[in-house]
Amino acid sequence: MGPSGSGKSTLLACAAGLETPTRGQVVIGGRDISRLAPDPLTRFRRDHVGFVFQAYNLVDHLTVIENVTLPVVLAGRQPDSAWLEELLRRVGLDGLESRLPGELSGGQAQRVAIARALFTRPDIVLADEPTGALDSRTAEQVLSLLRSVARELDQTVVLVTHDAAVAAGSDVVLFLADGRLVDHVQRPTAAQVAARMLGAGR
Repeated sequence: MGPSGSGKSTLLACAAGLETPTRGQVVIGGRDISRLAPDPLTRFRRDHVGFVFQAYNLVDHLTVIENVTLPVVLAGRQPDSAWLEELLRRVGLDGLESRLPGELSGGQAQRVAIARALFTRPDIVLADEPTGALDSRTAEQVLSLLRSVARELDQTVVLVTHDAAVAAGSDVVLFLADGRLVDHVQRPTAAQVAARMLGAGR
């Protein structure tokens, strides 16, 4: 969490290997990805990192199913149809499998992006405002899904949010300001998050 311009999205991009940090390391599953050459980094990211972008980054001419399974298809592997069916059901996309992104609401498109991030069963899921386009009920369903899948697959989930209630469901909240870590709280309440956010914004 942190005010606009504090470096939240940049931190996620560095953690995903989409940007190279000017110093320090990015270590995922014991592997320093900040030292990988472009091709090995692309393969590692495809297999081990799930990313939910603010802008969804769906491919316009691909259906819901094709967008969700795209990372696996690009890796030359056969999609797990049973896991695909379960995941689409759990994110509330069953019945929409053949639709194109242009035929979806913002909330539905966000759920496609989340399903795509989860489909490869990555080690870590990085989500930039994953509930920003969702109503409160759907947002809670999506967060519940992220939590349950993370527990089942022993994943780490790192998300950016401006919502104190969303942050309150996490294990640890980190507060950024001007590109620096300025505070953190473990097992927070929504009131604690709101109070710390005020401090981080000053």
